[in-house]
Amino acid sequence: MKKVGFIGMGMMGAPMALNLHKAGFDVTVYNRSKERLQPLKEKGLTVAETLVDVVKEKDVVITMLSNDEAVKEVVTGDNGIIEYIEAPTILVDMSTVSPDTSIFLAGVAKEMGVTMIDAPVSGSSNAAENGTLVILGGGDKQVFESIGDVFRAMGKTTLYFGENGSGSKAKLVINLMLGITMQGISESLVLAEKFFLDRGLVLEMMQQAAVASPFLGFKKDSLLREEYPAAFALKHMHKDLGLILGQARENGSVLPATSAAYQSYTAAMNHQMEDMDMAAVFSELLQQSGVEKK
Repeated sequence: MKKVGFIGMGMMGAPMALNLHKAGFDVTVYNRSKERLQPLKEKGLTVAETLVDVVKEKDVVITMLSNDEAVKEVVTGDNGIIEYIEAPTILVDMSTVSPDTSIFLAGVAKEMGVTMIDAPVSGSSNAAENGTLVILGGGDKQVFESIGDVFRAMGKTTLYFGENGSGSKAKLVINLMLGITMQGISESLVLAEKFFLDRGLVLEMMQQAAVASPFLGFKKDSLLREEYPAAFALKHMHKDLGLILGQARENGSVLPATSAAYQSYTAAMNHQMEDMDMAAVFSELLQQSGVEKK
């Protein structure tokens, strides 16, 4: 069975690594904050003390980090892992980053004789725990398919989109839809509040209508109670919308609804909602509309 090094034990990375372990892979994990590693060690995963330990003599090394800067620092920064990875180890970045970053990192890896795949995921921490993520691939197709067993241990579907950067592009496409969907649900509920309609009934109507989606069901309780334990933190959606708008400026895409949604998430960030679930944008719009919390 393959030896896997996994860097980044956040809300997504930890359950993904655990699912690899459950599937029988030999998994070594690393995280800058060491307190996140103890629960995984207790479940039988090997804990690496250094970046060297997590990448040496592995078949696959996975990074799952918070943003472009974090991934670049781990891969190509001072003492970065690119100095220690040797072919035939395959480097897989599953973070949500700019396509430009994915292409840059793949180029650096290639210069070192290492193949890199970008394989970000669609799905929240619940999907990570349940192994039902959708994995979006970019890079060498043959290499991507060669580690299909690794992806199947973490996800329900694996989709290949093309050359390096394509997986990251696909992730921005689906997250654009996600961010606007949350914005649309929130705006509809704000209007309903101003009409003095019962929020629970309005949510029931949404679930019974043609616009119904599993996503609405996932967020229903949070929207009813205005309580937002993070499945997908608002700060990450804010970051992703920023990446999307940056790409749109480069390629000439006209995304007016995305721009409006980004303003709402920015306002929520300014009101210290960054660590709440992305559904907290509803509370931001309620506040802007002068509706007090129930």
